[in-house]
Amino acid sequence: MIGSVAQIDQIVSSVQIVDMQESFCVTRPHLVKLCDAFVRRALSASDLSVVAFALLASDAFEWHDEIVSEVLSDWSAPEVNYVLNADTINMHRDWLLGYAEPSERTPSNTHLKVGNLLAVRTKTVSNN
Repeated sequence: MIGSVAQIDQIVSSVQIVDMQESFCVTRPHLVKLCDAFVRRALSASDLSVVAFALLASDAFEWHDEIVSEVLSDWSAPEVNYVLNADTINMHRDWLLGYAEPSERTPSNTHLKVGNLLAVRTKTVSNN
């Protein structure tokens, strides 16, 4: 992740992504491993958000099911979804493992003002 994100200003950032040639299906166990890495502090909240954004922005990834899609969407925009912390990552882990079902959307970031632009993240294609 180091060097892949360019912070343009306080709101705008760009993520450099090398698109894969082959398609790859992201499954629940893949995301559980990311949850575990976050809990072990091998990944920061920022790292997890960038990984989720890169997966969503790439044309090469497919989702095994809707839960995978929802979790990636939550992680990719913590500014408007759920703050990435141990509690919310464990909530997502429970969804991924089938211990709990996603409930009515009640994000943790209810303190945010409606209509304010919080973040813009764009994909920059790399040929590496």
